[in-house]
Amino acid sequence: MIVAIEGIDGAGKNTLTRALVDRLTAAGRPVRTLAFPRYRVAPLGPAVAAMLAGDPALSAVAASPRAAALLFALDRANARDELTTGADEDTVVLVDRYVASNAAYGAARLPADERARFRAWVERLEFGDLALPRPALQVLLQVPVEVARAGARSRAATASDRPVDTFESDGDLQARVAAEYAELAGTGWAAPWLTVDRADGVDRVLRALS
Repeated sequence: MIVAIEGIDGAGKNTLTRALVDRLTAAGRPVRTLAFPRYRVAPLGPAVAAMLAGDPALSAVAASPRAAALLFALDRANARDELTTGADEDTVVLVDRYVASNAAYGAARLPADERARFRAWVERLEFGDLALPRPALQVLLQVPVEVARAGARSRAATASDRPVDTFESDGDLQARVAAEYAELAGTGWAAPWLTVDRADGVDRVLRALS
């Protein structure tokens, strides 16, 4: 089954994923992980990384929420076989960012009256046209925006290959993304949702998977 771990930049998705891997492995349950975007996986991962770093050659893509969303979606589509296999197995496939991230970040960059249509477009594009498997569960890791931004800055200070990108550095965008995620979870967008925080996230996800 696919379990998508979602949340704004710096929320602690990687930390939650690692903790779940440890607990699931200790319980004898098969588990695998994927993370999107796949910055180092050609051909699209490096393009995503360059776009987020502000590469002028990709400025037209970066400026268009739909063009940027298509780039993110195609990166996931290149992992479709791996995702589909995982969806059909008893293995828990923990995915750090999945389709909902595209809906949340893209919609947050648009005027309010365009956001619902954009979310619907992402769902059709990724689960329909690109035939990506729907997750069994989408976990929203809910963290205050300022706490998450501090986490992103801290990560950038210790990981030279992951500087703060253009999305992460925009505090207003992160606040809008947090609101979009709350909307997605509240409406049950695309698949079931579970909203957790850092204190109870691991235990609540494990209970949901039992």
